[in-house]
Amino acid sequence: MKVPFRVVRSAYRERRCRKTVPEILCVRHAVGKAQKAVLPRAARFVLGGDTIVWHEGHGLGKPKTRAEALRMLRRLAGRKHEVYTGLAILDRKAKRLLTGCVKTEVWMKSVSDAWLQNYVEAIHPFDKAGAYAIQARLKIVRKIRGSYSNVVGLPKELLRRMLKAMEKETDV
Repeated sequence: MKVPFRVVRSAYRERRCRKTVPEILCVRHAVGKAQKAVLPRAARFVLGGDTIVWHEGHGLGKPKTRAEALRMLRRLAGRKHEVYTGLAILDRKAKRLLTGCVKTEVWMKSVSDAWLQNYVEAIHPFDKAGAYAIQARLKIVRKIRGSYSNVVGLPKELLRRMLKAMEKETDV
C-alpha cells in the first residue's frame, strides 16, 4: 500500500467476553491495542487490529499448544466459519478515533488427521487465529466469500477506506 509504518508492541491485554458479538469484540480489542501502543512521543497515527475466527458461536484465538491447534483445526475441517477483523486508527494529535470491521466467510477442506498433524508442523500455528494460514503453501481453505487479505490478517480494502476517511478530515 506504500504507507510507511513501524510495528510496535501494545500493553493491551485481550479479555474473552463470551456474550459479546464478534464484530464488537474485535473492534474493542483493536481500539485497546491502538490506545495502549508503546510509541515514541512524536508518533501521531496508530493502527490497531484484531482478528477473530468465529465458528458455531465461539471465537477461536491463537492456540497456545500443538494439541490446542489440532483441536481447533479438527473443529474447522470440512466446515464453514467466519473471520472478523476490527481496525482502529487513532490520531493522537487530533484525539480522533476511526474504527471499522470486516467479515469473510471461509470454507475449510475436509482433510485427514495425519494431514492436519503435518500442517501444524509446517505452518507454526501459534501466532494465527484459528491455527491456520490461508497464505501457507499447504492449502487448507477450500473457498472464501469476502476479503482474502482479511483472512491473512489485515483487510487492505477496509484499511484503504479508513485511511482515505482519516485523510479527508485531517491535515496530514
